[in-house]
Amino acid sequence: MSLYIYETVEKLKRKYKTNNPFTIAKALNIFVSFKALNNLKGFYYIVNRERHIVINNALGEEEQRIVCAHELGHDRLHQHFARVNALKDFVLYDMSSKPEYEANLFAVDLLMDDGKVRELIQQNASNFVARALQVHESLVDYKVESMRKREVL
Repeated sequence: MSLYIYETVEKLKRKYKTNNPFTIAKALNIFVSFKALNNLKGFYYIVNRERHIVINNALGEEEQRIVCAHELGHDRLHQHFARVNALKDFVLYDMSSKPEYEANLFAVDLLMDDGKVRELIQQNASNFVARALQVHESLVDYKVESMRKREVL
């Protein structure tokens, strides 16, 4: 599945010439909104064939970008679940279910370039890589796992 996720991400990046999840969501006609969500990071849902990503407006800009990428992963991989119930994310980096794990892999493959990650890993520890790429350390772990499964690391 991780190869399928990677290929899906690469097609989107080529087609839209960006890895910006907000730009891609807009191009895919997904409505993105920001609301006060208390302890909820974000969620993805479908109503009347309209796809929606809702992001907690209290999050920092970088975390909003990560949440958008994660929810975009749900759109590309799990629309069938969202037709029944909204896919809600209380925490990022959740490994408790297959859909959450897959959405995390989608997010890291969208936001983090293989070559840059490989270069930084060869030079330093993952916490430095996370700082250099402006992502959470857990995302670096997911990216490394994705790259190993695809045998590019």
